[in-house]
Amino acid sequence: MKINTFLMPNFEIEEDFFNNSICVYIDVLRASTTICSAIQNGAKEIIPVADVEQAMRIYSGLDREIRLIGGEKNMEKPANFDLGNSPNDYAKDVVEGKTIIFSTTNGTNLFQYGHSSQHRIISAFVNFGSSLSYIKSTIENHHNIDSINFLCAGNNTLFSYEDTLCAGNYISDLAKSIETELSDASHAAKVLYEFHKIELFNFIRLCDHSNRMTKMGLKSDIDLCLQYDAFPIVPVIEGISIKKSRI
Repeated sequence: MKINTFLMPNFEIEEDFFNNSICVYIDVLRASTTICSAIQNGAKEIIPVADVEQAMRIYSGLDREIRLIGGEKNMEKPANFDLGNSPNDYAKDVVEGKTIIFSTTNGTNLFQYGHSSQHRIISAFVNFGSSLSYIKSTIENHHNIDSINFLCAGNNTLFSYEDTLCAGNYISDLAKSIETELSDASHAAKVLYEFHKIELFNFIRLCDHSNRMTKMGLKSDIDLCLQYDAFPIVPVIEGISIKKSRI
């Protein structure tokens, strides 16, 4: 199985590259984690959009009884948004049954890639076990799958350790059970994860994005984002929206 990793979301590649593949979208701090929180707590769907203006346009056209708008711009909740990008904002009594329009600085831009992929899932540490099982099951039951593509959100188009280490964690575990052919970036992510895995979360807490979040008083978000299997579900992208996997 070919495994490709895109360490930053600023690559140029033909869309048919993603044919016959699984795409795994990773933004540990915080979009992937927040999406998992919302879906776990009963949100009907999440519609990711690239920018705040588009988010407000879609939000304005929905029935106010079923809609919420959430996300962040440069780590702060935009004016007129109901919710920020903290996974703690998306409690059951807030999001259950709701359609959430969602826009973030890094994560939601990532979803512009991989439209031709047959299986598109949102992953992080908080749904690690469920995502790993989904990937393995999909490979086993769909024999036309040629590759797995890990797409990392990065940080303002720059490299981020937390996303790369999360991808490396998946790759390391997959390599134990299936025959893999790793791209250079996939090999690098795997090696980085295996080097840091004993003190993985302590290391991530020292990295750039964690430091910025800590300075902004978001330590509790980091604590939640760095928990294995806190939200044991798999959000999947279906058309323009993200929903809970039926697998």
